[in-house]
Amino acid sequence: MRDDQQPMKVVLPDGARDLVRPDAVHRDIYNNPAVFELEKSRIFERTWVYVAHESEIPNTGDFKSTRVGLEPVIVARRDDASIGVMANRCRHRAATVCQVPSGNVRSFRCMYHGWTFGLDGQLTAAPYPDGYGELDPIDMGLESPWKVESYRGFVFVNRDPESDSLLEHLGAATEYIDSYVEHVPGHAIRVAPDAQRLVYDHNWKMQLENSLDGYHANFVHKSFFSIMQERTKTTTQYVTAKRAADSVGLGNGHAVIDQRHVAAESLLNRLQTLPGAPPPDANLDEFLGIRNGKAVYEATAGPGFNLAIFPNLVLIGVQIREILPLTPSSTEIVLRPLLAEGVPDIVNQFRLRYHELFYGPFGFGQPDDLEIFDRVGAGLTAGTDPWVRLDRGLNRETQKGDERRADITDETPQREQYRMWQRLMEVSS
Repeated sequence: MRDDQQPMKVVLPDGARDLVRPDAVHRDIYNNPAVFELEKSRIFERTWVYVAHESEIPNTGDFKSTRVGLEPVIVARRDDASIGVMANRCRHRAATVCQVPSGNVRSFRCMYHGWTFGLDGQLTAAPYPDGYGELDPIDMGLESPWKVESYRGFVFVNRDPESDSLLEHLGAATEYIDSYVEHVPGHAIRVAPDAQRLVYDHNWKMQLENSLDGYHANFVHKSFFSIMQERTKTTTQYVTAKRAADSVGLGNGHAVIDQRHVAAESLLNRLQTLPGAPPPDANLDEFLGIRNGKAVYEATAGPGFNLAIFPNLVLIGVQIREILPLTPSSTEIVLRPLLAEGVPDIVNQFRLRYHELFYGPFGFGQPDDLEIFDRVGAGLTAGTDPWVRLDRGLNRETQKGDERRADITDETPQREQYRMWQRLMEVSS
């Protein structure tokens, strides 16, 4: 056995640097509970974490429950129209005060002993108060230790008071967020009222990596591409051995696979497979009952790139994808399709049907990825080589400033993600 194949002894908290190489990561990053424990404080409490899109909570009293790392939180629209993020934890005996994913309320009431909190998190009532003496409504309110900032409707939080601003953190990714927000000409986007939720029994970083893996599509999703080619009578292929599209590391762990220039025809052809799709010669303004109908209909295919914002947000297709860790070997994924504002219902019906082609329990793509996660998880426990290779395209990757660029099939996005992971994990608390 070669020295570089010897299983590593992980020394924490300052040994994270030993888990990432320029061309590989150690399997302990996926299955070592000590690594996961450290991620909670060094990643999810030290950088900007996505929690909501503003369109999910448009009105006073609207709320969404989610998590920051493992910490349950409530994102709420307050009386002054601002957005607050509060710990979902009663200050009396620590019970969660909100049990549903979303809704509209005037207050949050703990069902254990009846403590009640306003939309701003302040304590508004405690039954039988004589037993307490003085109860400060602020000090005893729902904790809110995060900075809250929003960019183009995407709301993030950060517990680190010394961190850069959200805009600084997003950096070059803002160009792609802008394109995503504006991809329906003349219409804003909003989140669909319902979400698809799934849990898989492996580490959260598998989904982060896979969302920007352009190498696997022709193999893992072969059945989907074959069916689409049969139904559309085309053979368009935009992931090939010949470089046609790019993968880009944007800095700060953010990355994109950008196939806009080569995939447009293929993505538009898939619209033909939607139930009730207009015939090829249809006047789309008349068919949809909207001006600029052709451009709005073609936007059903999305902006043509996959963008991942480290550590837990992915914009892909026509969805917002949230990655929520549960345990070292369990992850929740929430998929929220995006609809267009101010369009006839038929337009958004097409957007939902297009989303369902690939995603969800009956889609052609997502079950494939979950099967691969199972196989990777099993493989991580096999053999003596502890290293997982991420070296594809390293020899042809170009760098300009913080940006690194290579072929769509190269592992540039994954290397970018782990540079940020390593940077955060190496800094002592």
